[in-house]
Amino acid sequence: MDLNSVVAIFFRWLHVISACILIGSVYFYHVLLPAGTRGMAPDAAEAAERRWRRGFKMTVHVTLLMFLISGIYNAIHAWPAYKLGRGVMHGMFGMHMLLGLGAITLLMIVLAGREPKIGRAGWVRWALIMLVLGVAAGSTLKSIRESALKHAAVAIPASLETAAR
Repeated sequence: MDLNSVVAIFFRWLHVISACILIGSVYFYHVLLPAGTRGMAPDAAEAAERRWRRGFKMTVHVTLLMFLISGIYNAIHAWPAYKLGRGVMHGMFGMHMLLGLGAITLLMIVLAGREPKIGRAGWVRWALIMLVLGVAAGSTLKSIRESALKHAAVAIPASLETAAR
């Protein structure tokens, strides 16, 4: 295994792990935290949410950075394969990227400032939905890309070798 393969695998895993941490953090913050603080006194629940919000904010910022860096590398690395099935793969790639960037944008708006803004709590729900749909689009894209590479290798191995470089 050469160094390029090791780096590609590292960035692939970094992207997947960042997505898992991000989705898990958003799910915790939006679903589990409100359920866990439901029976608490309002002042105690608000104090707990403010402490957890800071941790959530730091987790989101770090994972977003890793997510963007690994996503850019993965897109550049896989782009020659996307040329094998332009219509479907470009559509899925665009959907995957737009859903991810849309969720990132929503999360950055929600987390702006020290105090939570009133009326933006529902935006976290939309970010969570967009992240889950982005994972669905990304996994579909990966499946289509692997299928296209497999069929291209059988049909025209010389052009695949050129596209891989």
